[in-house]
Amino acid sequence: MTDEDPLTGLDDVPWAQLQHSYGMADDVPGHLRAMQAGVWEGRFPPSAQLANHIVHQGTRSQAAVYTVPFLVRMALDPRLVNRHRFVRLLVDIGIGLDNNYLPNGYDPRDDRASLANLRGEADDWAQWIGEAPDDEQRKEREGSWAQALINAETVVRCYDAVREAVPALAVLLTSDSPELRSQTANLLAWFPESAATSIPLLKAFIADESSPGAAATGVVALGLLGEPATVPFIRRYLESPIVELRWASAFALTRFGTASPAVVDVLTQVIAQPPEKTETMPFLSGSYSGLAAMVLAETSEATTLRAVDAMLVSVADGTGVGGFYDRYYTAHTLFTLVFPGNPGEPQSFGDLSNVQQHVVRFLADQDEAAWPSGAVDALRRWKVPTRHSHLRVYAGFVQAGQ
Repeated sequence: MTDEDPLTGLDDVPWAQLQHSYGMADDVPGHLRAMQAGVWEGRFPPSAQLANHIVHQGTRSQAAVYTVPFLVRMALDPRLVNRHRFVRLLVDIGIGLDNNYLPNGYDPRDDRASLANLRGEADDWAQWIGEAPDDEQRKEREGSWAQALINAETVVRCYDAVREAVPALAVLLTSDSPELRSQTANLLAWFPESAATSIPLLKAFIADESSPGAAATGVVALGLLGEPATVPFIRRYLESPIVELRWASAFALTRFGTASPAVVDVLTQVIAQPPEKTETMPFLSGSYSGLAAMVLAETSEATTLRAVDAMLVSVADGTGVGGFYDRYYTAHTLFTLVFPGNPGEPQSFGDLSNVQQHVVRFLADQDEAAWPSGAVDALRRWKVPTRHSHLRVYAGFVQAGQ
């Protein structure tokens, strides 16, 4: 790293002509300078404020791709603080919300195919525009076509811009900061086209890493990259004395179709008793339990009484900030699994499966204010009573009228 200012050339970008989620992007340089300075006013750091503008809720804006060179140089500048946040923002620019691609990983071919399909529909769009009944609607249709093309091109350009920087950013796996090392491993997880370079680096990183959360992130990254040749390396951590590594190994092995009793044992144990949340585990806001439940949901063991009981323990015990995320993500998986779809007709308690009855009894035995997110919607879909007093009657806890 030289002494050159990472933001050199910032004012040469035509920000006022580029779009972001709140209009034109002329405010982006201010956010980047605040990130470089490491100071901010208000509740959120400038990296979060910038993310809200250029990758709002995972939607990558036209301006996002132009920030990549500056973010890369800042991430590589050891003089700056909170560099893990710059790498995190590069993940968001590259793929959008990573939660949308868990637990299976990201395939850039999907977005490239969408862009190619859109370009292939140019004649159909032109005909639709030409059939507009007046000038006003023709202009609206022209704008719709132009914006659709910009959006599709932006997604691919953002991914490619970050992918090109992956080899340079990989050096951050040896940073002094465990948060930065972990976010770098997370970054490598989402670029399968760079797997030939990333996998050897991740293996060496995992073997030497002292932070359990960061090492686990590396193992998860190997699973998300999806290279079968990594399975023997991943499997060696399934019996690790470190719970985070056991969790990561079990997660990654399910990506390769392995749901052995040992893998299921680890996942159910972690759902019920997750490791302490830290800043070095970036997936699902640090929810070990939530990700374990998500990946267990894709196995044949997902709706066994044992697995459901583990999820119920998680949603019942979740406290504090870390517990909130465990509770939220695990509950979402639980109710999606146990009460799928819509049966159409009201269900008597006897019509429910044993596992469904088990969950209903759990809710009936809880204070209604403590019900986890998604419980009421799940019961409503299945025409099950959603008032606590009615649910207790329905489940046979009390007689009607008591």
